[in-house]
Amino acid sequence: MAGYTMLVAGEPADADVAAAVTSRPTIELSKVYVREEFHGAGVASALVEASVHAARGRGAVSVWLGVNQFNARANGFYEKSGFVIVGTKKFLVGDTYEDDFVRAVEL
Repeated sequence: MAGYTMLVAGEPADADVAAAVTSRPTIELSKVYVREEFHGAGVASALVEASVHAARGRGAVSVWLGVNQFNARANGFYEKSGFVIVGTKKFLVGDTYEDDFVRAVEL
């Protein structure tokens, strides 16, 4: 396996996300993982494209995700994939809250 994604259907549970993502119904792109040896080979792009297609097939009009504001590589990838910043949310890492961008793409 080269990688995988995970979609989560339903209303965003986080209040900051619910306010930032205004197009409904929406689906969260919760996970995008690609094994290191496949980085740069187009796997992530293909997985995200297939996930967006699957979300559209389930009737979603948008897909959203949260990404750490300081993760330049991920932010560049998501921007290139059409996800724009629509807001921010807090994300708990251990005992510390981090600020994430909320990114979304309209379908």
